[in-house]
Amino acid sequence: MFTRINVPLVQDPRCTRALTFTPNREDFRYYDKDGFELCQAELKYYELEGHPVGQPILNHRLWQEEWLTIDHPRLLLDHAMILHRCSFEDQAREQLETIKQKIPQADLLLRTRQQWGWDFDMDYVRDDGEMFEVLHVECDFNNFNEFRDKLYEFEDRINRMDFEDSARRIWRARDEWQHLKGFAQNDWKAKYLLGWGKSEYTEKAV
Repeated sequence: MFTRINVPLVQDPRCTRALTFTPNREDFRYYDKDGFELCQAELKYYELEGHPVGQPILNHRLWQEEWLTIDHPRLLLDHAMILHRCSFEDQAREQLETIKQKIPQADLLLRTRQQWGWDFDMDYVRDDGEMFEVLHVECDFNNFNEFRDKLYEFEDRINRMDFEDSARRIWRARDEWQHLKGFAQNDWKAKYLLGWGKSEYTEKAV
C-alpha cells in the first residue's frame, strides 16, 4: 500500500562548522525545547552544514523528509516524515561558546541533544466527500538504535494493516471520539488501532 522513500537515517546528526558571521540575539528566539523546529540561528548552522531543511512540510522549517507516499482513491497521507535534530560540535560549538557570553540563549543550542523521530498522519475520504483523520501519531527518541528499531516495527505494523477497513471502523465508532478535545481524539484512535496509550511520545531537546 505504501511506497517507502529511501530517507537516510543519520546516526550522528550534528552541526560542526562555524558561521562566517555572528548571529544576533533575535536569531536565538523561539527555541523549540519539545520537538524539532529550528530557531533562526539553528537554521543557519543546518544550512551551512548542508542538512535538508528545504522541505516546508506543515509550513515549518526543520530537518524533515518525506518518508512514505500512498496511491489510493480514499486514503490520503497528510504527512509522513522522518525527523532529525542536531547537536553542535567542533567549530560550531566553539563559536556558540563565545556567542553565549553576550547572548545567553546560545546555551540552549550547546545543550541540544540529538533527536530522531517520525510523524504520520492518515486521512480518509467518505462517499459523500467528507474527510476525517484515521490515525495521527508521532514518536521522538534521543537514542538512535531505539528510534531505528521502533521505526521498523511501526512500518511493519502499518504495512500489515487494512487501513480502509480501519477507517470504516473508526467512523462507525465516531460517537466515542468526536466529542473529545484536541489530542484526545488522536490518543483514542492510536489506542483503538495500535493499542498505544497515547498518540505522541515526545522527548525534550535539552
